[in-house]
Parts: sequence; C-alpha cells; structure tokens
Amino acid sequence: MPNLIRVGGACIYKSRDALTYLFKIFTFVGINPSEQQSRQYYWLYYSYSLTVNFICCLFSPLSFHIGYIKLWHVLNNNQLLAAIQNAVQVTGIPIKILVITWYMKRLRQAFKILDQLDVNYTQCEDLAKIRECVRRCRKIVLIFCLPYYSFELSTIALGLLQKRAPLAAWVPFLDGQRAAWEYWTIVLWDTFVMFILLSYQLGGDTYPLIFLNIIRTHVQLLVTRVSRLGRDGALSADEHYAELLACIRTHVQIVSIANIVAPVISVTLFTQFATTATTLLTWFGNVEYPENIISFAFFSCQLLQIFPCCSSASQLIADCERLPDAIFHCNWVDRDRRFRRAILFFLQRTQKPMRFWCLKLFVVKLETSVAIGKFAFSLYTFIQESDVGRKSNN
Repeated sequence: MPNLIRVGGACIYKSRDALTYLFKIFTFVGINPSEQQSRQYYWLYYSYSLTVNFICCLFSPLSFHIGYIKLWHVLNNNQLLAAIQNAVQVTGIPIKILVITWYMKRLRQAFKILDQLDVNYTQCEDLAKIRECVRRCRKIVLIFCLPYYSFELSTIALGLLQKRAPLAAWVPFLDGQRAAWEYWTIVLWDTFVMFILLSYQLGGDTYPLIFLNIIRTHVQLLVTRVSRLGRDGALSADEHYAELLACIRTHVQIVSIANIVAPVISVTLFTQFATTATTLLTWFGNVEYPENIISFAFFSCQLLQIFPCCSSASQLIADCERLPDAIFHCNWVDRDRRFRRAILFFLQRTQKPMRFWCLKLFVVKLETSVAIGKFAFSLYTFIQESDVGRKSNN
C-alpha cells in the first residue's frame, strides 16, 4: 500500500511523472498490474482484481437497482430519487472500466512517447513548464478526492443519522430492520463498496483531464520552439533544417498521444455525459436539510466530471490554433528552399486542431458541458410540469 501512494520527490520532473498518481489508482482498483511484480504475488493481485471487479462491475449495479425497487414504498421522494441516481451512476462505471482496461496497453505506450518528447527540452523555462504540468496533474487527482469522498462521508453519516442503510442497495441474506448486527454489517458493506466505486470513478474521471493537460503542455512547448526556428544565427543551414524536422516529429508524437487516448475518451466521456444529464436532477429538486448536504456534494462531483475536462479540451483547441501562427511568424524568409518547403508541409499539417469526440456525435468542448446542464434543467422542468413522482393527496 505505501508504494501505491508514495511518489519520490525530484528536482527535475519528466512528463511521465504526471501520470504517476493516475496509474497507481488503476493499480489499486485492479486494472493495471505492475510490470515489476514478482511471480509469487502475481496470482494474488489477479485474485484481488477479480474480486473487486466482480463486486463493482457486476454485483453493485444489480444491487443498486434491486435496492430502490425493493424499498420503493419505504423511501421518501428525495431518498428514492437519490437511490435511482446513484444506481444510474454505478451502472456507468462498468462501461468506463471495461473500456479503460481494454485500452490499458495502449495507454501505457504514452510513457515511451513522453520520454521521447522530453529529450527535446533542456532549457530551464521548458523544464519549468514540464514541472508545472506534473504538479498540476497530481493536484487534479487530490482535488477530485475532496468532493468524491466528502460525498461518501456525508452519505454514510446521513444514513446513520436517519437509522437506515446509507446506499439503499440490496445485500443478499441481510435485512437492516431485522437485527442490529445485520444493520451494521450493511453499513460496513456500503462503506467499503462506496469507497471502491469512488476509486473507480476517480481514475475514470481524472484520466481525460490529465492527458489533456499533458498534451496541452507539449503543444505550448512546441509553439515556443517553432517561434525560435531560423532565428539563431550561430546555426548552419543544415542545423536549422534539422531543428525544423525535429519540430515536425514532435508534432507527430503529440498527435499520436492524442490518438491513443481518443477512443478511450470517446466512450467513457459519452457515458459520463449520459449519466450526468439525468443525475443532475438531485440538485434541481426540492431537497431540504440534511439531504441538501449530500445533494451539494453530489453536484460538486458532477461538475468535476464534465466541466474541467470540457474546458481543457476547448483550451487545447485554442493552443493548437496558435501553432500555425507560430510557424508562419518564424524566420523562414531568410532560410533556404528546402527549409521553406518543409515549413509549408508543417503549416499544412497543423491547420486542423486536435479535437476529441464522443462516439463521433459531438465535440468535447466547454459548450457541450453547458448544453448538458441545460438538458438536465429542461428534463427537470418537464418532470415538474407533468407531475411525475408526486404522490396523490387522496
């Protein structure tokens, strides 16, 4: 366990260090076996992986849906709505985890490409930008932990306060209203399951934002390099041309990282959009104290799941649009013919910015996340006007 949370300090960071916390989370939830793991613990890790994945990817979605169906007449409207929305969120977890597991080997290829990109940067300002990216990506994981596990603590605490099962999920052979030991067993089970599920969510929701930040950093570094092309009078014509070719190779490598994560983001982020559009109803509902504490924590989690990622995707598009301008404004006029021909090729290759799509239906950008919020509010308005979920006074 200490190896999962410990990261050695370093004065000079590598770009791969930005993925350290993320892949440690994947290891913890059983989808990223360590390559340095000894054979005697190999079977132990896979047994652990099989157990937690069965609980969270197969049993939990079934348990959550059966739970609110069996307790339909026991829960009030707010508790029932919260139970349904928890079940919807849990149903989306297996989809995201299966996709990430399927592409895990491809995601690991990003380490090798990032090492190749780092070779180009030796100046202090470039290394400082990489160090800033690493620290920002680590902070992303830590910042996500706060609302996620605050949601767990508030959910468990409210369940204990109201003397009911915190998650309203079905647990075989146990009935919390039958005996005290059964009730506390259910509470402990809910706490464990919720912690593991939130760990899955933590990894599945932070990896798009982390990869987007890494790609943005290297695009910005490339823009700075390109702006210096042809301006160093101490270099020969061959050296200027070699630096231009190195910039073109760097752009190809950045695009290859984007192509690695694009299919993963396409499915997982679409799943997140679909579940968020319906589960935002808790925040819009008429929730009173103390349920509004859970609603606020839940709403904070929903915001973190879509808005930062969409914002970074929009900023990446803006960074990519700066690259052709930097190419055009470099000192290509004073260079030889082969340099100018390569510049034209490079300029043509960078005209199209890197965009991420959700199942090729819509682009991941800030406007998309705003549209999701509008849809959720429209859905809530429709439910209110159609009297769905209101109990009859007769």
